[in-house]
Amino acid sequence: MFGTYIGDDKMLIKMSYYGFLMISSKDLSLMPSLVTTGAIEPLLTKFFIQQVKPGNTIVDIGTNVGYFTVLAGYLVGTHGTVIGYEANPTVYKMLQDNIAMNWITTQTKLHNKAVYSEEKTLSFRSSDKFHGDSSTHFRPENENRVENYTLIDVEAVTLDQQLRDIPQIDLLKIDIEGGEYHAFLGMMELIKQKKIKRIVFEWNVVMLGEDKDPFFLLLQEIQEKHGGLFHILDQEGRPVQVALETITYYEFYPYGLIQF
Repeated sequence: MFGTYIGDDKMLIKMSYYGFLMISSKDLSLMPSLVTTGAIEPLLTKFFIQQVKPGNTIVDIGTNVGYFTVLAGYLVGTHGTVIGYEANPTVYKMLQDNIAMNWITTQTKLHNKAVYSEEKTLSFRSSDKFHGDSSTHFRPENENRVENYTLIDVEAVTLDQQLRDIPQIDLLKIDIEGGEYHAFLGMMELIKQKKIKRIVFEWNVVMLGEDKDPFFLLLQEIQEKHGGLFHILDQEGRPVQVALETITYYEFYPYGLIQF
């Protein structure tokens, strides 16, 4: 086992790569995998370890408690930069503790904000049981999955404004449970200016809802007008170039990759 209960409804996790995480013992999304294996999303974890280099600039949209944020912080070192966005204020507090506990505060900048297509206040649905499923989007009900949500007003920002002064983003990871379309709309200037070298994104038809078709068309535009090449990850976390339709064929694909 990779986790132990430390009181106050918290688990302390020894991650399988290096570093530590605290996570709520009540979270049924990430906690079981972290406790039993010390990792989540192993293919994307391998990709980070292979691709993120010292001195890189990494942006993590939807950090949750910081699994990939902490990993990136170790990999970029004190001469790199990691910028994280997490909308859920409860999870954000644990994220801050995890960054401090791993001694990567020098290279890490955190924002308790949602990422969107415009600057406004959004209604955020915070899941009481599955913290990783919290979202600005509505999750369809399932009789085998009983959840309670708390509605929270959160500040939303655009990456075009937030990151306009950064000359290059080596990798941007985005996993915000259906909010990807609006987040992409809010970073199209960065894409047009070719400031972003790689984007890892989630394709989740259930959570995208009515945004599914507009998001597909936007991804097509990124491919045809801005030179984005789409990839999936093989079993070793290595990029394999594919057609966009290979990713969007699935109801759910957690790590689509665009390289420019």
